Amino acid sequence: MEKFGTARYQKMLNDIGELGVENLFGFLGKVQDTFGYVPREVIEDTARRTGLSPSRIYGALTSYRDFNLKLEGDG
Repeated sequence: MEKFGTARYQKMLNDIGELGVENLFGFLGKVQDTFGYVPREVIEDTARRTGLSPSRIYGALTSYRDFNLKLEGDG
């Protein structure tokens, strides 16, 4: 697992093009596959880009077992 890094995240954003509600979970799934979790910074940035609140994205992510919000081993 790779620790979250902004350069890698920026490349992912460039690759996906426009981030919106319709491709949100696909994008966040790729973030998790890359980093091993979905960092808080990504939730906040995704909220800003999509117009959703961070708490709404957080709530949606916690309703799926497949998403991790902490890097495994970070407590």
